[in-house]
Amino acid sequence: MLAGAVFVNRADALQEKLPISISDLLDGTAMVRVPEGEFEMGSADGNADESPVHRVRITRAFEVSRYEVTQAQWEGVMRNAHMKADVKTNFSHFHGLNLPVESVTWDEVQVFLKRLNDRDHDHTYRLPTEAEWEYACTDTAPAAASPRLEEVAWFAANAEDKTQPVGTKRPNSRGIFDMLGNVAEWVRDWYERDYYYQSPATDPQGPDAGSYRVYRGGCWFDEAKNCRCPYRGFDFPSNRVYNVGFRVVRTNRA
Repeated sequence: MLAGAVFVNRADALQEKLPISISDLLDGTAMVRVPEGEFEMGSADGNADESPVHRVRITRAFEVSRYEVTQAQWEGVMRNAHMKADVKTNFSHFHGLNLPVESVTWDEVQVFLKRLNDRDHDHTYRLPTEAEWEYACTDTAPAAASPRLEEVAWFAANAEDKTQPVGTKRPNSRGIFDMLGNVAEWVRDWYERDYYYQSPATDPQGPDAGSYRVYRGGCWFDEAKNCRCPYRGFDFPSNRVYNVGFRVVRTNRA
């Protein structure tokens, strides 16, 4: 039996407690505060676009959603009360209220964020930058106390060829679930293979332009080698693929 199987068996019980409505984002109960700080971004022994390893400082605290955005939350924002019942707003390949939404384009996520921002006059919702995402993913616990991948991630070895309900594995040391595996997650940045060679040391925002947007974290069909915090994936912002979803970041409005 894989380590972490106890979390699979607890899935039904956990689901009863999970916040799946959009109100859990708006009232902050599904958000985790990530403090400002510094970390080593990238990997010396990963793919070429993960190097060089460089020191990055995040100068402002931010909140990140505890779970990947679920299909219930997506529908709660994207479905208009006046829509006909047969109008499709959720194109996910796998269906379930507590499953992460996937098959959403980067461009469609911007529509979701605009509508979410229209509901909250105190906060701004957006995608995390690559640096914010990797910083939030990076485990703050001592290496000896860090959980194994099977305990925190749904990936090729245990996901049974499909996405799984959010929050049914262990969170990372920051209290954030599914940063690795389940669905990969769109971030805000354009993709540039060699960006790390000129990336600013403080609050990097990514290249000014590009053809592809970045996604992070690996997914349900990835091998362990792709379910790492430094791993970078990318695709056209108009592409809809069934292994990519997202989570949101929010900051206080000025």
